[in-house]
Amino acid sequence: MDRTKNSQRSLVALVVALLLGATMLAPSTAAAGPRARALAGGSASAGAAADEQPEKYDVVVERDVPITMRDGRVLRADIHRPAIKGTTERAQGTFPVILVQTPYGKGVGNSGLGAMNPYLVKRGYIGVIVDVAGTGGSEGQSMLFGRSEALDGAELVRWSAALEGSNGKVGLLGGSYLGIDQVFTAAAVGKNSPLKAIFPIATASDPYRDLFVAGGIVNMTSSLGLIAGYFGLRTLTPFAERASDPLDALRLSLEHGLAGIPFELTTGLNALLENGRVHDSPYWQERAPQNVLSQVVANGVPAYVVGGQYDVFQRGEPLLYSGLQNAWAGRSVYAPMNRTQRVTSRYQLLTGPWDHGNQGSTVDLDAIELAWFDHWLKGLDNGITDTTKPFHVQEPDGSSYDVARYPSEAATYRRLNLQDGKSLGTRAPTAATGSDRMLYKPVSLACQRAIVQWTAGLARDLYAQCSTVKELTAPQPGDLAYDTSPLARATRIAGPVGVTLRVRANRPQTMFVVTLQDVAPDGTVTDLSSGALLGSARAITPGRSWASIGDAYGLPYHPHTKAAERSVPVGAVTRYDIEVRPVFSTVPAGHRLRLLIQSGDTPHLLTSPGRLLNALGGLYDVQHNAVAASFVDLPIASGALPAGK
Repeated sequence: MDRTKNSQRSLVALVVALLLGATMLAPSTAAAGPRARALAGGSASAGAAADEQPEKYDVVVERDVPITMRDGRVLRADIHRPAIKGTTERAQGTFPVILVQTPYGKGVGNSGLGAMNPYLVKRGYIGVIVDVAGTGGSEGQSMLFGRSEALDGAELVRWSAALEGSNGKVGLLGGSYLGIDQVFTAAAVGKNSPLKAIFPIATASDPYRDLFVAGGIVNMTSSLGLIAGYFGLRTLTPFAERASDPLDALRLSLEHGLAGIPFELTTGLNALLENGRVHDSPYWQERAPQNVLSQVVANGVPAYVVGGQYDVFQRGEPLLYSGLQNAWAGRSVYAPMNRTQRVTSRYQLLTGPWDHGNQGSTVDLDAIELAWFDHWLKGLDNGITDTTKPFHVQEPDGSSYDVARYPSEAATYRRLNLQDGKSLGTRAPTAATGSDRMLYKPVSLACQRAIVQWTAGLARDLYAQCSTVKELTAPQPGDLAYDTSPLARATRIAGPVGVTLRVRANRPQTMFVVTLQDVAPDGTVTDLSSGALLGSARAITPGRSWASIGDAYGLPYHPHTKAAERSVPVGAVTRYDIEVRPVFSTVPAGHRLRLLIQSGDTPHLLTSPGRLLNALGGLYDVQHNAVAASFVDLPIASGALPAGK
């Protein structure tokens, strides 16, 4: 590769880093430095099997290989092959293929976005990384997980299986967009295909609810920020990927840029004008991996999912696990798992204290990947599937445990009621009246973990600094905060959290952002998780909602369609069921739990001008009485909650 091409690739890599985070989606970076071992199930033996395999090969790369698709479009791939140690001569023999499909540029490097993991190639795998249609050096229209992209994936699997030197077996790897494409490809390949296993990292179940909106409120940082970054990358990466042909690079850049009008521009305008894609629709349903999980299972493709408790897809990753397990058991992919249903180790999830930019940073993710692919693509009995509890959790304090189901069979919902004196406890209110007032504020600038989560980890250092300043983490004027008394025992929360508020408002639009927090004895605040709801989007789909206690929900499902929207009845007590993304954390004894209730989360959750006008001047009376109770339902695996007042 000449110096010019190196410089161009470096420029694109820099742009990628600035837009979306240099460490994001990097399977190979997870192994750097010492790691705590967190391998699945019979994982000690799987880890040993992986660690006993030293590098056998070097890597030789064939750049920009053209692939002519079924309709004449040309996609381009880099092929990473095992080479004889110390040489650039291809190793003899046949090897399984690891296929990566990326929109971020296939040649940005050996780590980071769109990367091929050299760890696997050096241990006997062929790596194929392809620019998806309409990105990088590939022709066509980018569909953002549309049906044609899934069909491309199935075609690429067959092409990879037939490569010279392939043993005919293919696995899929990658994170975020690359992980979502894996699920759709696995659903499209059909039965008895060469695809034998997938390894999706940081992957959505429902991009509309996981990324684009929170409770009907557009997430400006994660959705529109991603859209802008995606558009920029698609117009820039052709110059790196087709550096050998500048005219073709210019052609592709212009084509990719013009193709942004029906996707990026349309989505952005819809968000600002609160129409079209700002609501759930067939457009989004076609792009929800959860909807094709039954087909993945029917095609016989095993999956190991990796997710993060502070990831942008924090909500969706456990739902992929429950959906796959339910499909295998013949149940609805949208239902909570039955507490006694059988599970299979063909479908596993590892979740830890990671955001979108540092997935797997506290485990040896390379070793897990290798063990998974060695088992399914090479037939090695290495223990990776020797588990009856395939849901693996690493908590923020480093402790870990395994369960079988989601919601966890080890957890039971317990209720904390909002009480007089801004307290929170298990004792139900008995007074006929009681409420606290909060104000609608379109701007909220508190220091909260949301700035890390929705920037894909880019603001991690900023949060680390501001979270030490108690004035920045304390409730702001106009907000409400309800605290338990100190916990008598360490209390483990494990699963989805539901909040029900009953509120009287003076405006036809309301907005709630709730955050569950851990407050240490010295006042240090740690955000556990959060959720939001736009008042007009409060409608519930009971058949898709997961129950907690009585008629309340641990995971409420809102349809978020235009037809389901209803103005808030002014002056009447109205019920709001708010989904809080799942928590997997143990709160130490002596700490308090806090429910923080706000009406904004700047700059992430911003409402459109029309909704803003209907919300301005809002006064919210949050009820906490025997007639109209407000509460949070927590999945408690161990420990005890205080009674309160």
